[in-house]
Amino acid sequence: MASKENHYVGIDIGGTKIAGAIVTAGGVMFQRFECPTPVQKGGKAILQQAIELCEALVAEGKKDGNHIKGIGVGAGGQIDAQKGLVYSATEVLPGWKGTKIADGFKSALKINTRVDNDVNVLALGECRFGAAADLKNKKGTIVFLALGTGVGGALVSRGQIHHGAHFSGGEFGHILLSMAADARIDTGGARGTLEAYCSGPAMVETYREFSKRPGEDLTGHDVVKIAVQEKRLGIEDGPAGRAIRATGEYLGFGLTSLANALDPDLIIIGGGLASLGEELLSPARAILQTRALPGPATCPVVTAALGSDAAVIGAASLVID
Repeated sequence: MASKENHYVGIDIGGTKIAGAIVTAGGVMFQRFECPTPVQKGGKAILQQAIELCEALVAEGKKDGNHIKGIGVGAGGQIDAQKGLVYSATEVLPGWKGTKIADGFKSALKINTRVDNDVNVLALGECRFGAAADLKNKKGTIVFLALGTGVGGALVSRGQIHHGAHFSGGEFGHILLSMAADARIDTGGARGTLEAYCSGPAMVETYREFSKRPGEDLTGHDVVKIAVQEKRLGIEDGPAGRAIRATGEYLGFGLTSLANALDPDLIIIGGGLASLGEELLSPARAILQTRALPGPATCPVVTAALGSDAAVIGAASLVID
């Protein structure tokens, strides 16, 4: 058990589960709790469930004499971080728009609470305790991309999240890769976006194109398994392997635009597709190095380091100062 000191609580509110833990000032997590998200009951019920989980964590922390100094919450949707409320949200969290998260936690627990978008807190956690923790330029600029069912993003500069004028800063999944009339459409209905080519479902679509099996019902994990099988059978250029490489190349074009525009010190790739490692990143780096401006072309591209509990540690990072 950690020694008696100032501790923090990190809460991650997602579409399927709410997770939380006590986190030390050094980013070490313990006393992790988790429960299903009551999505069908609406925003008020989701908030109440998150508060109750947090109350249980605070009670556990106080048993050992530790002081819970702050609560950080990462949540889906566009978040007004100054007011701690949900500016807008999709139906992944029904009735979530307008929810006053910070006020709810402060009223129930009487502890300083800060709230931000879930991908923003992932990025902040990686900057403080993960892939960017050893970056020499502590005031540098870090681009974070989360590649999963969709494509999320965040921009951290001088150790702070860039939120933008309408809380959309870092929504890199919406940058355009194609203006063609037949370009793919992403989950939000936009055509030609990075998300339409670099998410898990997008990789499946690319596999279907290469395999000539348009009706096959697969997930991104299935494509990875098929690629592994191709290697075992000595198939050098099978449709699954080609799909992964093509997804990396699409990613590279997106990174080229971001690198040219932002000239970051580091680009971090997280989310489920990051588990592909060099199979995804090598073709992405190759595009970046050949297509970006000379300086941005040298930007390192690495995978996220904090693992499955990155969102909880990142949320706690909001109040670890």
